[in-house]
Amino acid sequence: MFENKQKVYVLIMLLMVMLLSISQNTKGNANIPLAPVSEEGFLPNPFQCVNDARKVPNCIDAVKKFQFKIITKECCFVLLKAPEDCLGMLFPMRFVIKIMLQLTCRFIGIHA
Repeated sequence: MFENKQKVYVLIMLLMVMLLSISQNTKGNANIPLAPVSEEGFLPNPFQCVNDARKVPNCIDAVKKFQFKIITKECCFVLLKAPEDCLGMLFPMRFVIKIMLQLTCRFIGIHA
């Protein structure tokens, strides 16, 4: 009886590996990067996100401290164009930050 369970577990594992292999080999939207990638294309490049946002003075600090009164148009452009992964690298609560940022930017005349 123990051998039968072991065979079933092995077959399930093999099936899972095959399914994962098939799903990794499908094309889908493979041409669209989900985040800025390094030059080799393997890992995300968090430095690009940070560098773009740091070019605007007080942008990251204002958003982290919820000081939305001092956010500039340049800050809005940089952060709203950043991919979701970049916001996740810059701010711990990216969904809350994104909503607040969109509202603030809309208030100062920038629509996402």
